[in-house]
Amino acid sequence: MAARKAMAKKTPRKKTPTKNPPASKSAARKTPAKTPAKGAAAKKTPDRQYLRREDLGAPADAFFAQQPPERREHLEALRALVKKAAPGARESMKWGMPYYQLKGGFCALYTSKTYAALSLMAPPEKLDDPEGKLEGTGKTMRHLKVRSAADLDEASILRWVKAAVAHHS
Repeated sequence: MAARKAMAKKTPRKKTPTKNPPASKSAARKTPAKTPAKGAAAKKTPDRQYLRREDLGAPADAFFAQQPPERREHLEALRALVKKAAPGARESMKWGMPYYQLKGGFCALYTSKTYAALSLMAPPEKLDDPEGKLEGTGKTMRHLKVRSAADLDEASILRWVKAAVAHHS
């Protein structure tokens, strides 16, 4: 027995490596199996409730009334062109700006300190812009920034709004 203890001290035992299961890339991929009794109970309300904006769905008139005169003039001109291009569109507040929709949202108006803008919700290939007036690099939206009355090209704006409407119809 003493010999075994001495041998055990001389030759350390090799530990077999434990294999860790491969880490999953996303926890969302693992979905537990649902039992019929838990199906309805599995849908929970989120722990964190987001506050709803007070102006969501409200008429947009108050937005225009709050704007400084130099940008209000440009916003009103853009608003008139949107209504001309899509007379049946619903105008309401969404994300703090006037939002226009028919079957789906197709454009919005917003302001910054130096310009008024029209957001067109359509991919750039649908918006014919040979002069490069539209800004942005996203896949689904472009912006027309109006800094002066010269930026209000009625024919182009009507064409772009109609293209955005057609994209969402």
